[in-house]
Amino acid sequence: MRVKTNSQLPLARRRGTAQKACLPADEVHIWWAGLRAGRDVLCTCWDLLSAEEKRSALAHRFAKDRREFVVTRALLRKILAHYAGQAAAYVCFDSNSSGKPLLRGTEGLRFSVSHSHDLALLVIARRRVGIDVEYIRSSVVRKAVIDQCLSLPEQIRLQAMPAKVRALALYRCWTKKEAVLKAVGVGLSYSPRHVNVLTGRRSHVVCALGRRWFVRQIAAPAGYAAAAAIEEPHRRLRWRQRKVQA
Repeated sequence: MRVKTNSQLPLARRRGTAQKACLPADEVHIWWAGLRAGRDVLCTCWDLLSAEEKRSALAHRFAKDRREFVVTRALLRKILAHYAGQAAAYVCFDSNSSGKPLLRGTEGLRFSVSHSHDLALLVIARRRVGIDVEYIRSSVVRKAVIDQCLSLPEQIRLQAMPAKVRALALYRCWTKKEAVLKAVGVGLSYSPRHVNVLTGRRSHVVCALGRRWFVRQIAAPAGYAAAAAIEEPHRRLRWRQRKVQA
């Protein structure tokens, strides 16, 4: 496995483009972006959203949550338009029975998106895929949270670690679990305790709901944990990570 990191690519250059980006079957593309945006950028992002997305944005109680939602959805549209060969405003979504979003009219293009505390991550591949990013807060390392999220072997491993590294270990474990559940397409309707990601390796295979998923810790800025999961391929994968601007 190898990761190729490209220089910053402003999405404004791609507005309205009809040229499709290449996504080979053996590549996984990960895009990340900061979500802080000025008024002008936020207005531009808002204009790209569908009526349903705007309703969802307005349902958020706090302004910061609304802003992160709006910018994340606009970035998602712009990046997917880059692969679909169409204008961002015309990208259409469907969803499965669990609410997992699917790109309408694009055969074989799978994606997953996650955002936390001013950072968004998007993964795109030719197989079922999931991604999760979390801002690390040491205050969540509580017994109730651990009991709810971790299997018994994972709990034992976590408790054996020095206290100063437990928060990072918990978040790394959690992001792997959620990435798998998002790749499966069930989200948190399936208990994360039943997804065992216990391993000391950087990447590994996890069995969940009758399928095997390749899970990889993703490089993220300090203070964050992130992971991606993809339906186990029969070939070597190339991971490409890129930064974008709103």
